[in-house]
Formats: sequence, C-alpha cells, structure tokens
Amino acid sequence: MEALGGDMYFAGPTTSAFARLYGGQVAAQCLLAAAQTVDRARVAHSIHTSFLRGGDNSKPVAYRVDRQRESKSMSTRAVTAEQDGRVLATATVSFHLIPGAGTVPTPEYDCASEQSAVEAVRAPASLPTRGESLRARFGRDVPPNGAAEWPVDLRYADRAPWLAARNHHDRNPRNRVWLRAPEYPRDLRGSDAAALTFATDLPMFEPVFFPTDIAWEDVVSGTALLGASIDHSLWFHRPARVDEWLILDLLSPIARDSRAFIRGDVRTRAGALVASVAQEVAFIAPHP
Repeated sequence: MEALGGDMYFAGPTTSAFARLYGGQVAAQCLLAAAQTVDRARVAHSIHTSFLRGGDNSKPVAYRVDRQRESKSMSTRAVTAEQDGRVLATATVSFHLIPGAGTVPTPEYDCASEQSAVEAVRAPASLPTRGESLRARFGRDVPPNGAAEWPVDLRYADRAPWLAARNHHDRNPRNRVWLRAPEYPRDLRGSDAAALTFATDLPMFEPVFFPTDIAWEDVVSGTALLGASIDHSLWFHRPARVDEWLILDLLSPIARDSRAFIRGDVRTRAGALVASVAQEVAFIAPHP
C-alpha cells in the first residue's frame, strides 16, 4: 500500500483467484491502512468490516482513514474503501495499548485454549493442499474461481467442502482447516492481524455446504447460487504469526432467509486461542 498523505492510502490492481476483488483482501488492507495511523505500541484487537458492493481486480482501491478515537489506551479508526467513487466496504478497526506490569489488576484468564482439541486433529504435513484436493476431485475441470493457486496454504483437517454433496451421511456444520501464509511483509504495522484477516475470509462460508444439498462448485461458479460475504469480523486475543500453522475451527449454527452465519476460533498448534472470527454470508440467485 502507498501512503498519499492526509490519512489516505492507495492499493494498486492485483491478480486474484476470483473474478471480483476478494473481500478478505479489502478487509486486510483496511486494517493495514488504519494501523499506519496509530502508535506502534498499540495493537489491533478487533476489526469489523461490512462489504457493500463488489470491486474490480483490475482497478486500484483508495482507503480513507478517519481517526474516531484517541484515548489513553484505545484508538479507533473508521476506514472507507473506494473504487471509481463508489464505496466498496467500510471497516471499524480498534487498537489497544496493553497495560504494563504494575498497573491496576485486571481480569486475566483463558478458558478456551485447549491443547487436546488440536492434538486430535491430523497434522497439516499429512494432509493434501487445497490445490491437490481440488485436482483429486475435479481433475482438469476445477471451477474457474477455485482453480487459481491461493497465497494461503489451506489444508482441510476434517473434509473439503467440494466433497459435501457426495456425502449425505455427514451433515455436521463444523469444519476445521489448517492455514498458513508462507510469505507476507511482517515489517508493516498490523501485518500479522491483516494476514489473518485475509486468510480467514476464504474458508469461512464453507461449513454451510455440509448440512445442505447445495454443491460447492455450483456456488463458486455461480451456476446455481451466488455466495457473497456480507461482513467479516475478527477479535485478536494474542499475537500470532500467520507464517506458522494455525487451525481455524468453524461452525455454522444457522442458515435461513438466504443468509448463513458462521463463527470460528483460530488456534496455534499448541492449542492457544489467538483470534475469534464471525461472518454472515448471503446467497443470491444468479442473473438470468
């Protein structure tokens, strides 16, 4: 991203696996833009992004940052992503100055980190990559929106979503996936949180396919339904490097009225809970 001055930032055109601009990329760049306007000692603890309309990969995106709050311990930024004068997304990003030792005692506990939950999952090295799994299922006929190599290494610990329609006995709306971004610029402020924001958006909607008869390939190709993220939210609980393996444990408890809700936990290989994620997805009939 390029700083233009006046809390304005610019991201040039980019290649993508999708016909449209990837929502996770817009959300991640919103976080990066916001992070450049706060003191380095303040860390991102949450981002809430609303996707308003699709973008074009071949055109640049401008990010405008509004400094909404600057207190002793918290900084809040509202970010607007625009392309050709149209608002693509808005994001609220919050940063926290972590109290030092010797300050007033505050609650400190962790009831969510579970080593046993990760130990029971197959190790990522023993699992096929996303591309290998796609080719095993579709051969040379991988749907175009799923065919491109992805910059995040995804490996399904439970099962890949393109196998859902073939297995009518497994209706569990839970799915676990290993993820790792081998290369991203860690020298930028907010880069770890931005990388996690980018990486989690792609697999978020996939548990929706297991309790239904809707095929993954029909949605990604747009032949039966169009799926689109309405929003994407993360809460960052502790620092984590995304160039190391993390496991995303997803659950979709409800889908109705053409919308599905998905929530997830992100853990390290040691079981430490590093982030919580939530998203709502809309399913729309394709244009005739």
